[in-house]
Parts: sequence; C-alpha cells; structure tokens
Amino acid sequence: MESVKKLKKELKSKENSFNEIETINIKIKSEEELYSGYNYDKNEVLNPALGDFLLEKAEALPVKSKLRLKFFSDVNIKEHELFSAIKNKFKGEFENYQRKLKKTALFSLVVLILGILFLGLFILEEMFFQTPILSIILEIVSWVFIWEAVDAFFLQRSSLKEKRLQMARIYDAEMEVVNVDFDNIEK
Repeated sequence: MESVKKLKKELKSKENSFNEIETINIKIKSEEELYSGYNYDKNEVLNPALGDFLLEKAEALPVKSKLRLKFFSDVNIKEHELFSAIKNKFKGEFENYQRKLKKTALFSLVVLILGILFLGLFILEEMFFQTPILSIILEIVSWVFIWEAVDAFFLQRSSLKEKRLQMARIYDAEMEVVNVDFDNIEK
C-alpha cells in the first residue's frame, strides 16, 4: 500500500512539471534500424519499428512536456535525412488523424440527425397510430442512433485527439545525433 502512495506522489509531481523537456534516448547500431528496407534512392521513409518505439516512449511522458530525441550511434548518420524522415512520418500520421477527426465529427452529425428523425417518427407514431411493435422498434432505433452519435463525437474523438497530439509532439521535438563508440562503452 505504501508503494502505491509513493508512486502516485511521484507521478503527481511529474505532472506538475509542465514545461520540462523530456529526452528520449535512442540507440542506433546500423542504418537499417533507421529507415525502411524498401527505400531505393533516398532514406526518406522511417523504419516502422523506430516510429512505434518513438510513439510508445512519447506516450509514457507527460503530455505538456516538450520532447527531445537524442540518437546515439556509432555509424555515420546523415542528420538531415533522419530528421526529414521523422518529420515526414509524423506529419503524415498527424494529417491522417486530422482526417479521421473530421470524418468522425461528420459521422456523428449524420447519425444524430438520423436518431432525431427516428425519435420524431416514434413521437408521431405514439400520437397517431399507437402500434406497440412499431413504437418499440422506432424507440430502440432512435436511441441507438443517438447513442452512436454521442459515442463517436465524445468518446472516439477524444482518443483520436490524444493520438494526434502525440504525433504533433514528436514532429515538433528537438532532435540531435550523438556519435558514440559502442565498442569502448560496452567493455
């Protein structure tokens, strides 16, 4: 029980340090770890495993902190190519989540309108026809559509916004390459 309180206290103090720069250290032993194996002419596409690693690490850090990506390598890395590949990857992902947010908002609006129409039909049916089976069907359909609209707009969009924020954080991160001799360090 004591360890839970200690962990909560540590996390709370970390949350309060908003303007800190958090560093993600990345060890690179070969150029293949940086870029997709399908590149032909230029190293413009980031290795998916490296992209996943950066995203996983960024998600574990406080949301309001700025990121610094520090690449430690003993191979000659062309900084411009690496930084460009990272920016291309996360800019594309950011734009993808931006499109998903718009589609989800439009979907929720359409479904809400359908739900309201079915609710109107339900009210009209209750007032004029009073058919029990049709009433039950219209009531269920209207509430299902309305709930789907609420779910899409409030729940699904918040998840998409979080992911979009992570893409923006990595895109905007400070980046540096540090040349290291791993052979001497490991001995």
